Amino acid sequence: MKLKINWEHRRVKHAIERMWLRGISVKDVEEAVLKGKKVLQRETGLTETFFRRFSVVYDEKVYRKMNLQKIFPVTVKVL
Repeated sequence: MKLKINWEHRRVKHAIERMWLRGISVKDVEEAVLKGKKVLQRETGLTETFFRRFSVVYDEKVYRKMNLQKIFPVTVKVL
C-alpha cells in the first residue's frame, strides 16, 4: 500500500509550526510514521507514533480501491 503524507491540509499548519520550533524535518516525520511504535488514542481516534526523541500525532485514512494510505499530521511533540 502506498503511503502519502498530506502537507496541504488545513490542520497540518499546526504540525508544521511545531516541527519548525522543535527542529524536526519532514523526513524525520515520514520515518517516524513508517518505523515508530504506534498507539491509538481512544478518546480522539487519532494515532500517535513514538520515534527517537519525538512523537507525531496524526489522522489516518485508508483508500483500499486506490491502494493508498493518507496521513494527516496534527501535531509533533518532544519527549
